[in-house]
Amino acid sequence: MGFVKPLSVILFLHSYFTFPLSGATITFLVIETGLPQDRPVLEFSRLWESSLMDVFFDAGHIVSNAPIMQLQVKSAGEFPDEAQGELKEAIAGGADFFILALLEYQGMIEGAPQRPQTISLKLFSTKPYRCVVEQQYPKTRSLSPAEELLEVKKAARTLLVHLGR
Repeated sequence: MGFVKPLSVILFLHSYFTFPLSGATITFLVIETGLPQDRPVLEFSRLWESSLMDVFFDAGHIVSNAPIMQLQVKSAGEFPDEAQGELKEAIAGGADFFILALLEYQGMIEGAPQRPQTISLKLFSTKPYRCVVEQQYPKTRSLSPAEELLEVKKAARTLLVHLGR
């Protein structure tokens, strides 16, 4: 009978440290602008999508994504009208946050798209709905694929600190 109390403390501590803390549910949407529509999604856009999702998943969050969207021009508002359906679906599905990555291309050179001129990341809270933070990443120099991956993940990590706001 004397071992029940220490055993219960051990079981409590074991259960406390083995159950992970729940993460936020986050939906991602990547939008390409400035290129002809109805063409295959660019590899650079896929890199942003998968890297964003990897960083948040590795940090313990539940992630999902909407299909990469293509728009002729950037919308003037805070959130593109064409993507409102994706946002509403994410909110209805219980997403806590919605991350919009807007990759603005400047057309194609010799039939091949270049890196985006500007990349905007916007983090939206869904409860209540508001834009928590927006970050801009202008085109700098050309990077190797490995350097590009590191830069994208670094950008994604800067959003992680804003989830508690």
